[in-house]
Amino acid sequence: MRIVPGLFGACLLLTACSGSPPPPAAPPTVTVTAPATPSATAADPAVLSWMDGFCSAIHGYRERTNEEAAPPKPEPGSVAEAQRVLSATLGGIAARTGEVVDKLTALPPAPVPVAEKVRQAFVTKYTTARDHAADAKKTLDNAKPGDGASQGPAADAIRRAQQDVDGAYDPVAPMAESPEAMLAAATAPGCKG
Repeated sequence: MRIVPGLFGACLLLTACSGSPPPPAAPPTVTVTAPATPSATAADPAVLSWMDGFCSAIHGYRERTNEEAAPPKPEPGSVAEAQRVLSATLGGIAARTGEVVDKLTALPPAPVPVAEKVRQAFVTKYTTARDHAADAKKTLDNAKPGDGASQGPAADAIRRAQQDVDGAYDPVAPMAESPEAMLAAATAPGCKG
């Protein structure tokens, strides 16, 4: 069944005919850096609390994303159904990344300078992904049901949102310049994800 002519034809044909939206890129292979082994020195309580909140926000995103991606869903039988699946996928990305942004911005200022720089970089990445997904969902939801041409931009937005957060899955590795942050990460429960 030919859904969309032109350059998007092959991509959209697979999407519409298979009934499933283009599969999100395989979950990224995430290498979580093991925090340094705690020494006899205890972590500063303020740094420990902050790192726990920071790590929890990032690990929570990964866990929720993995949970939502786990069970394969039945393939849609029409373009309109595929549009609904793409819309739900974009909505999920926007919600999850938005939750991370909310949690990271709710943290108090980081007690060590490198941690604040890392937080701002992560907030930027997750905000960009949230905005891309939300904008694409709105555009897709405003498309006419059964409009196969609406699927290509939606699928591209899913890939773009995933690329936006690429490199922002490991909350500990970027803190390597800060012995205080690394010491706190070694004992913070949220950093054990």
